[in-house]
Amino acid sequence: MSTSMRWTLVAFVVLVGVVVALFSTLGGSDGEPSSQAGDGSQVLSPQAAPPVGGPPADEPVTVVDDQTRATMDLPACRDAGAAATTDGPVAGLMVRCMDDGSTTTLGKIQAGKPMVVNMWAYWCEPCRRELPAIRDAAATLGDDVRFVVSHTDPSETKGFDTLGALGIDQMISVSDQEEELPGILGAPPVLPLTVLVRADGTVAQVLIQPMYSEQDVLDAVEEHLGVTA
Repeated sequence: MSTSMRWTLVAFVVLVGVVVALFSTLGGSDGEPSSQAGDGSQVLSPQAAPPVGGPPADEPVTVVDDQTRATMDLPACRDAGAAATTDGPVAGLMVRCMDDGSTTTLGKIQAGKPMVVNMWAYWCEPCRRELPAIRDAAATLGDDVRFVVSHTDPSETKGFDTLGALGIDQMISVSDQEEELPGILGAPPVLPLTVLVRADGTVAQVLIQPMYSEQDVLDAVEEHLGVTA
């Protein structure tokens, strides 16, 4: 992501985050306990999450180690027996699956179903507030819609730690470490960002406003994908 894009994100997230922080205590703090992983890196406790704020200009690319992945039973990214969606702007986008560290395409994950892709980052306070609403809507709709949460930041480890802290462990979770998806869509440089994709791979809608309740998400899915709970 370019410096200008990151600073646009900073301006948006910091403004919203300051307001939200007055009413919400979601997220961890710098004083949360941590422990050492086998490779010497810091692993946050299940109660902690990296702090919110703005996207670091020099965020290093990090990948979750196998031992840490085993602490969460995330669902598999794809069904090997299902045919991939091959059409549409996002079908060929490569992402890293947080469940096992493998790479795949969003087309293989979609596999011919309507799909909701929510782009978020660990440092984004509105994203953290939105994730539980998306989780609840995904549980309500079940197999009728494929829900994917895409951590749009180079640090997979911080995204993984945040999902664990928030209890977001029943949705397909991927890392867009190159932060490519917003640019492919021509979307504005803000997070959270939600893409609703029809079963044929065409994009029905790109939503730039947060959805803070399950009903907000269900309404968007019904309006743009025609799927009702």
